[in-house]
Amino acid sequence: MKSENLVPKLFVPDEEKAMDFLRHVRWSSGVYCPVCKSFEVYNRGVQGKSRRYSCNSCGLNFSDLTGTVFANKKLPVGEIFYIIMNLDKKSVQRLSDELGHKWDSVYRVAHEFRESLMDKSTDPVLKGDVEIDEMYQSAGEKGLKKLSKD
Repeated sequence: MKSENLVPKLFVPDEEKAMDFLRHVRWSSGVYCPVCKSFEVYNRGVQGKSRRYSCNSCGLNFSDLTGTVFANKKLPVGEIFYIIMNLDKKSVQRLSDELGHKWDSVYRVAHEFRESLMDKSTDPVLKGDVEIDEMYQSAGEKGLKKLSKD
């Protein structure tokens, strides 16, 4: 029995279903311009794997992928979803081996995704009364090794 028969088949989302999911999440409240936030846009049709739009307010042309980690990538959207969903479980090398892509391509997706998380995260601002429980305060040298000066 060959070892390749023992390797489990990867679950990589179908490209069309992945794009439908992305559209559903991104445009949940309707398609709007990423620059001026206007809902006055019209569909210019499909180009490649994504839909193209034009804004009537500011004239911007954009697609489903504009302003996302999926923009300007040659990897299929389904495979990018697979990479993102497995970043915490698998190394970049393992993901690149599984998908059959160069390490650099998978690393770039992982790096840009992590960077986008850092850009969007903000430190919480605490207001009003704040209570902190179980604070540890060092009150001496108990438990520390003492140096003998003999």
